[in-house]
Amino acid sequence: MKRILTIVLTLILSIPLSSSASKLEDNFREISNEILNNFQSFYPVLSTERGIHKYDYCFTDYSRKSVKNEIKKLKKIETRLYKYGKSNLSPESQINLKLLKSNVDIALQNLSKIKWHNKNPYMYVNDAVNGIYLILSSEYAPLDLRVQNIIARMKAVPDLFKQATENIKTPPPIYVEMAKEMLTTGIDFYKTVQTDLAEKYPELASEINTAASRAIDAMQQFDQFLITVELGEPGSFALGKKDFDYKLEYEYFLDYDSDSLLKIGEMLFEKYKKEYDDYQARLDSMESNNDAVYVIDCITKADVLGYYSWEVEQAKNFLKEHDLITIPDDIGRCEVVETPPFLRNVISSIAYQPPGVFSPDQTGHFYVRPVPEKMDAGEREARYKYIQRRGFKGSVVHEAFPGHHLQFETASRITDSVRKWQENPSFYEGWAMYCEEMMYHQGYYGDDKKRYLGILGGILFRAARIIVDVKLHTGQMTLDEAVTWMADALDTDTSWIRVEVNRYSLYPTIQMSYLIGKLEVMKLRDAWMKKEGDDFSLKRFHDRFLAQGTLPPRLLWEVWELEN
Repeated sequence: MKRILTIVLTLILSIPLSSSASKLEDNFREISNEILNNFQSFYPVLSTERGIHKYDYCFTDYSRKSVKNEIKKLKKIETRLYKYGKSNLSPESQINLKLLKSNVDIALQNLSKIKWHNKNPYMYVNDAVNGIYLILSSEYAPLDLRVQNIIARMKAVPDLFKQATENIKTPPPIYVEMAKEMLTTGIDFYKTVQTDLAEKYPELASEINTAASRAIDAMQQFDQFLITVELGEPGSFALGKKDFDYKLEYEYFLDYDSDSLLKIGEMLFEKYKKEYDDYQARLDSMESNNDAVYVIDCITKADVLGYYSWEVEQAKNFLKEHDLITIPDDIGRCEVVETPPFLRNVISSIAYQPPGVFSPDQTGHFYVRPVPEKMDAGEREARYKYIQRRGFKGSVVHEAFPGHHLQFETASRITDSVRKWQENPSFYEGWAMYCEEMMYHQGYYGDDKKRYLGILGGILFRAARIIVDVKLHTGQMTLDEAVTWMADALDTDTSWIRVEVNRYSLYPTIQMSYLIGKLEVMKLRDAWMKKEGDDFSLKRFHDRFLAQGTLPPRLLWEVWELEN
């Protein structure tokens, strides 16, 4: 009888606890959705990029009143989230709580501490141009429907630049320079869009022409404003040690500051410089093969772009044949396209524009250097040799398979909206860089020993980026000093390094995320190898890693309950 009463009592007591836990989870999901909706409505172009098209008709309202209200709203959200820190949320929700808290912390830092909207004119131009380009490039809906949002967003351009003119005070000279460059190509882009859409939709031609003309006029006026605006100090782009350290802790969850990061970068640079030089010396001592080839003097632009696309398929096939990672049968296309003109002042070589993780259209765009329509004999020969030695292989590994395209496509299949919203650079850049060396060791390059020199060169380059990233944004290095140091350290010319360094000034901490992220991936892989022993599967680790979404890798130790 006592046993029966005990069981009954236990069951009775468990009912309200279970109900309470369920209510707690429901409340947390509610505030999670509220936070995501807030970010999506305040940052419409970011939402477009992530595949959420509810706000495709507008831009962020950077008016003083709007920014003040957003800061106030975020602080209230922060207070509400704090209360959940001491609650009994499920392990999954505890991770989501940390992610949301990070998102709010960094948004507050951007708006109330760094105040990008007051110092960065490039940000406004980038929104104006990308805001249209992203709608055009994603086939999430028929163009007949998308054109309405394009027109609406064009109509919002004058207000966007009115806010920019009112907000921008003593901007860093490099930001003005980059904004003016993008205005030139952006205006050309708007003119092209205006002509194309007016021809396709004659019934909307008048509205399209009016909206585009007013947008172009607003951009031209902003260009004139940038000529007369009082400039800040050359080094005023620097984030500063305090804000840089804040990002390391609250965006990347790293347990060290910029001083330690710089030491890590310098140590890694010296380590891989020696490995690179030693390996180069070994290669030089080997008997050289005759690389002479018969060159077919008829390579065209279409041939070059066709080769790029073919190489993407070969990487995908290799992964399937060697069972290194799961590739969904219905994976979206990875289209190789020339870098749009308005992005060429910040993309020096290649890049990848992922499909929005929330978008039904999962087509990714792999940007490559423009290929000239006409080539002289020397350039045709160089292109032919490049194709013959399959020089594009390494780029595909990083940007397409198993790198960015596969990673972002996998992230799009996650059902948890909080996890799906995340795009931490140390995850997506760390994973792509990890893939470079992993694919070499898995035999993707055959017995070509020269390929490993390229792998080491890539690591060395990313180690140099850590040093420059920290020194630029903590005021220890000027832009010119960064260009000179990188060119000397990597024994290369300054022209493309200049484009690289310009981008570093815009995006602090992104550059350190490549190699630091790769090291985090490798630590996690080693931990799983130790935990699983003989049962460890590289494919299972890769699938398990990508299935988490684009989270800060440091959080995965907690997600997987691994010993660090």
